[in-house]
Amino acid sequence: MKPARADIQPSMSLPAEPVVAPTGAARVPRGSLTPAEFSARLQDSQRTVWLIAAGVLGDRSDADDVVQEAAMIGLRKINEFDPATSFAAWMGGIVRNVARNHARKRARRQTSAADPAVLDQSRPGRGSYDAAPAFDRRGELTPDQGAFDDRVMAALSTLDETARTCLLLRTLNEMPYREISRILEIPEGTAMSHVHRSRQAMRAILSAPSDRRPA
Repeated sequence: MKPARADIQPSMSLPAEPVVAPTGAARVPRGSLTPAEFSARLQDSQRTVWLIAAGVLGDRSDADDVVQEAAMIGLRKINEFDPATSFAAWMGGIVRNVARNHARKRARRQTSAADPAVLDQSRPGRGSYDAAPAFDRRGELTPDQGAFDDRVMAALSTLDETARTCLLLRTLNEMPYREISRILEIPEGTAMSHVHRSRQAMRAILSAPSDRRPA
């Protein structure tokens, strides 16, 4: 399942200039990142943290906002990061927490709507679920698949948050299982299992007759 990288790039664009520490911020202790170093590492990890946000949310709609908010939190907590450890893992934890908060707020907004039609429209992929398949029989994205279509997004939404994130990091970022394990703080074998089962689930959903697909 290897889509062209250009097709799944996050739309967010981080500032070209280094992130500037807030006025009055405490001096960065020796061994911690400077704001400029933080900005550089965030740029290097942009794709990974964006996929984590999208994995937790179940779609791409708020992923950019989540990463931007998490970046500001990370900058405020810069003194808590040990430069000798994985920045992607540390930042990924912040992104997951922010994304979960966004997901809870979104769920409350959707369930508070009184009109059933509004609730129905909020379900992913409802309108164009019969679009052309995005996966081949092996569960891989076809070479000419330009972007996620509604069927793929709807199928992804049926996966557990952690399984979905593992699948995105592995298939779209080609990340080694060892790194997925470290970033998501799960055993390497669990990451492998999540990806394997998620691929099977995606194949089953996308190859099922239209009347048996999840709504």
